[in-house]
Amino acid sequence: MNNIIKVAMGILVDSSGAVLLTSRPAGKVLAGYWEFPGGKIEQDETAIEALKRELQEELGVVIDVNRTQFLGEVSHQYPHGLAKLGVIRVDSWSGTITPLEGQETYWYNLSHELTVAPLLPTATDVIKLLTQNQKG
Repeated sequence: MNNIIKVAMGILVDSSGAVLLTSRPAGKVLAGYWEFPGGKIEQDETAIEALKRELQEELGVVIDVNRTQFLGEVSHQYPHGLAKLGVIRVDSWSGTITPLEGQETYWYNLSHELTVAPLLPTATDVIKLLTQNQKG
């Protein structure tokens, strides 16, 4: 049986157009890898509800759900299961981004070279999706 992991992934975009990447904290699967913030969607949650909860828990911010946009889905088969990520752009939030789980943060301008590594395969796929959207 293949374990399916449904995830809401937030693409936080600042006023310059840069997007936020975070490192996976010690003690988590694939610790040290870089990803977009977010997390698992619980049984009775929508992707937006899950993202709002996760970003509050991980980064101490409250997203403005009226300033979000669903960009698509990315899937990747990891050894521990199939990750299905709903990619949600977030253009507005309140509070100061504070890494509450000991993770690192990095604002990435899509037109520059990425200077953090390693990236989770899903993060690489999302960056491709974002750069295609920018050009289109």
